[in-house]
Amino acid sequence: MKTNKRILFCVETTKQADTDYGYIRDTIHHYYEESSRIVTRAIYMGSKSRYKSRSVQEDIKNQGGTADTVVIYCIDTDEYDVSDHDRGLLDQIRNYCRKKGYEFIFFCKDVEDVYCGHRIPKTQKVQAIRKFRTSKSIAKMDVDNLQRDDYQVHCSNILNVLDRYWKRKGV
Repeated sequence: MKTNKRILFCVETTKQADTDYGYIRDTIHHYYEESSRIVTRAIYMGSKSRYKSRSVQEDIKNQGGTADTVVIYCIDTDEYDVSDHDRGLLDQIRNYCRKKGYEFIFFCKDVEDVYCGHRIPKTQKVQAIRKFRTSKSIAKMDVDNLQRDDYQVHCSNILNVLDRYWKRKGV
């Protein structure tokens, strides 16, 4: 008998905005068979620069509970291709995940760019996720853009990572 699994998604957004996790939930519901043995939760970092802050680490520990827990960092690449700072931070987070045994999902250049096809101003991100979800835009996604291994604009490796924990539907 399989054990219960808890999957924690560390996202850059705040709990109030709750934008990134909406795209992730839609992706899971659309592409994967539901499993009552897997519980998912969001860890709201508020910013990717807080990836190893005490509050984020405590949140991971508290939400992990007694279940077999997987931690997945969901990080925007931002201007990795032109900014030494962005590239350096991305490398630090990736290395941190590797050392801790955490998974790493990238969104190039950000989660809205992957799911909406373009970058969205901060002030419009909440409206963008609402529109994405109500119009069921996940069904119109190019699956190839969600299963890349390397950074490429409008693309992510999200399905490559989620495939390790869920069984794909025959979509």
